[in-house]
Amino acid sequence: MGKSSHTVAQQKRKLLDALRASLGVVETACKRAGVPRRNHYDWMAKDKKYAAEVDEIEDVALDFGESQLHKLMNGYSVPDTKVFFNKEDPDSPIIVPLTKHIGPDPSSVIFFLKTKGKKRGFVERTQVEHSGAIGGVKVSIRKAKEKDGN
Repeated sequence: MGKSSHTVAQQKRKLLDALRASLGVVETACKRAGVPRRNHYDWMAKDKKYAAEVDEIEDVALDFGESQLHKLMNGYSVPDTKVFFNKEDPDSPIIVPLTKHIGPDPSSVIFFLKTKGKKRGFVERTQVEHSGAIGGVKVSIRKAKEKDGN
């Protein structure tokens, strides 16, 4: 039993490393580690320590996603190049290093406000109203989508 449990421990460690590398994508990690998906889910159900480590990896992946969202909201810069060709010497292009600036992405800001700004009223609501009888009781319901977030 000692050898097989050592092998299982090694498989778990290998899969946890692969989960970290794939930001928690189970299918990718299982293929990389050579461990069947079923084993991962069995370990999640039976091994609290393993499950806690997987949960921590999921938190790291979420943190990474949030950092990328913030990057899109703020705008960012990336290295770039511009190539110029000389008609007189086409075999010797001039390569000029540049920095390309990407402005803030409005859809990222909207997404952020709709998800994180709910308590400040940044939500889309659908209001439904109806007129008529339901089960012999007269009711009135109307549907209207609010545009101002209130």
